[in-house]
Amino acid sequence: MKLVDVKLVIIFLVGCVLVPGSVFSMTIQFGSGGTELIAPGDTWQFFRGNKAPSDPADAWYQIDFNDLDWETGDSGFGYGDSDDETKLDDMRYNYVTVYIRKEFSVSSLPGDEMVELVIDYDDGFIAYLNGDEVKRRHVTDDPATYETTASSHEAGTPETFVLGTVGDLLNDGNNVLAIEGHNVSLTSSDFSLIPALRTSSDAVKNGETWIVETQMVSLSGSTDAPEAVSVVIGGTAADFNSVDGTWEGEVLLAPGLNTVIVEALDGGAGVVDSGSIEMIYVAAGNHVSGALTENTAWCGAVILEDTVVVETGIVLNIEAGTVVMMKEAAGLIVNGQLLADGTESEPIRFTHYGDGTTWERIMFIEAEDSRLAHCIIEYSDCEGKHQDYYNPGPRDYREAIVVLASHLDFEGCIFHNLPDDSGDGEGDALAIISDDPDYPGEASAHIIGCQFLSIGQGVHTRFSYILVENCYFTGKNGDNDDVDLWGESTPPPLILNNLFLNPNDDDMINPTKCSAIIIGNVIIGSRDHCVVLRDKSFPIMINNLISNCRNAGVAIENTCKALLINNTITDIYGGGSAGIKIFDLGRASHPYYLTKGGGVATLINCIVSDCQTAIRVTDSSQLDNEPNAGSHVAVLYSNIEGGSDGVAIVSNGTVLDSTITWLEGNIDEDPQFADSGSRDYHLKSLVGRWNPNSQAWVTDASTSLCIDAGTSYVVDDPNYLYCGLIDWRGELWPHGGLINMGAYGGTPQASMSRDAEKGNAADIDYDGSVGLSDFGRLAQKWRIEKELLAEDLDRNGVVDFSDVMLMGWQWLWQEQE
Repeated sequence: MKLVDVKLVIIFLVGCVLVPGSVFSMTIQFGSGGTELIAPGDTWQFFRGNKAPSDPADAWYQIDFNDLDWETGDSGFGYGDSDDETKLDDMRYNYVTVYIRKEFSVSSLPGDEMVELVIDYDDGFIAYLNGDEVKRRHVTDDPATYETTASSHEAGTPETFVLGTVGDLLNDGNNVLAIEGHNVSLTSSDFSLIPALRTSSDAVKNGETWIVETQMVSLSGSTDAPEAVSVVIGGTAADFNSVDGTWEGEVLLAPGLNTVIVEALDGGAGVVDSGSIEMIYVAAGNHVSGALTENTAWCGAVILEDTVVVETGIVLNIEAGTVVMMKEAAGLIVNGQLLADGTESEPIRFTHYGDGTTWERIMFIEAEDSRLAHCIIEYSDCEGKHQDYYNPGPRDYREAIVVLASHLDFEGCIFHNLPDDSGDGEGDALAIISDDPDYPGEASAHIIGCQFLSIGQGVHTRFSYILVENCYFTGKNGDNDDVDLWGESTPPPLILNNLFLNPNDDDMINPTKCSAIIIGNVIIGSRDHCVVLRDKSFPIMINNLISNCRNAGVAIENTCKALLINNTITDIYGGGSAGIKIFDLGRASHPYYLTKGGGVATLINCIVSDCQTAIRVTDSSQLDNEPNAGSHVAVLYSNIEGGSDGVAIVSNGTVLDSTITWLEGNIDEDPQFADSGSRDYHLKSLVGRWNPNSQAWVTDASTSLCIDAGTSYVVDDPNYLYCGLIDWRGELWPHGGLINMGAYGGTPQASMSRDAEKGNAADIDYDGSVGLSDFGRLAQKWRIEKELLAEDLDRNGVVDFSDVMLMGWQWLWQEQE
């Protein structure tokens, strides 16, 4: 059984667009500039939000509103940092909203140019142009009032939003831009609002990548390199002016993403300066809209003009390296089949068409089994509250990818920049839904080797089976969970060998009314709970490492009956925190409707150490002296800091309803972790301890008392949908024929002991003898180079002749009775 190594964190880098090749500065230009309508630092009319800015409420952002009695100030507006031209020193503790208006005049602008709002803000805003709302961020109340607060967002990086065309948005003559800026709270330490308005250039950009629709494009630029005598663009000579270093030329693009390299050469054809520019060429026939009524293949680059439907019985293939760009509010609905087969070196990118725009989502509705392999999903307009799905009636899904009554395979996909590249976006990635009111039916997904980077919720399910394996979740934002599971499914969801690291908020794994199976995960750094097991269900957790949470490592709530085997829970500190909390959360009414009552937990072979409180068991806050009024814990063969005295039992009401059952085999000892400071929680051993940094076996000066201290356990309760024997057979020899306590017990990373009472390293199949079946298993792994294989008898990282010889020496060995 594999346990994710916390050191194996994949860092994904989005490539640079301009790469200097020397100490000089090659400049590369394409396209022309736009028109500045409102500049940063311009003078605005503003109103401090101690009360509503107008009556009626929407009058203040209309073009004919009289704002002569408002104050005047230069942007930015705010306090508490260095970006404030108009300081609002009275804002803190007094008001959370500021209203600003700016009138401007327009004449003779091309109607097809795009209008862009460029804004730096802390924490949220709603923008209106000529009386219509055109953009909002981090403000969910609708309508918003002067008392509305925003969710958190730090200023420092201005964001660009494409609002639409000049012809659709602006008047020839007078116009007004009005913005309400909202702070996160009255006590916030800072506030910023710095807007600007412009028209965009005559070419579209995604970040630093240009989008073009002609195969031959003209580039120009300059170099400061004094040795330069010529310039080549993609290997083709450009026109070069050696006097001022300027150059211009043309380049022929291939369909899709091109990296065009420009080099300045000296007299010996040596490169003295260089740079590069990324350009996506979209062929004329690759603009798509409406329904696909025949099998289709996309390659290179494709633009979705509006929502595209893959009709029932139709297959859409997307080739590796393709860039799928979707215009504002466009999306993809799959009733047939989607096969998007990218590769690690040539991923498929689902992205927006132009900075500041967002697309809708990809929806699979009663579709054929589909696949997304090595895809990048970004810039979907996918912020929203999944709690809305708890309500009866039609649903407005918000996730970037929604699966209704369908099966989808994800492999090696990356979800980031949702809904934007601010780094604190709360866009949600996946919804796998079996109980949609309009399209009911089993939905499922295999999500393998994917990354969820600084977004909102990663995966949300309702009554759906999913396998989430070898994935990486980090930097989650907002009131979301990395994996949120609601409702039972057959088979139950399996969360296997993932790394959950340092969310910015909330919990990491949260099954509700769901008997999820959670195995082999590393879960570190939550500011709330690491794992929440909630409501009537029978989840099971095995071989998980849980560390550094402020509230609880595992919370078991509202009649949930959880089975915890071979988990390590450590470094849990904060006000009222505990390694394991068992209690009644409440929330019996809309929208959660949780069952009233305490939780129940059984701990076997677990380590709970270095926590403010090891285990806290609390009576129901809603019931007293009746069924489910108490929370209960049973502890067997576990190392609990403080022993039974480390379990706090808290009463609510007139009767203490909660209990602790302290069974055999429990200890209270220093677990002797290898290096808790660097989060290596393998157990020290004189005989052998796996070092994940060096990928080798090492020895220590002492041996943990948690080694060979656990007990074998058969999960045969039909309520727990995982079943089988959990014991020492997954550990590598030598050991004492007993399972270790903690997250690595029963796995190949289990620390070794000298007390080898029975067994033999050559007895690979654990049948008590060395024979042909063991040779057969060794042969199946012949020449495989991989650490931690039982067939690698000499532990040198490869199954080879030395292992055959060692097995030969043990031929016909038989365990003594």
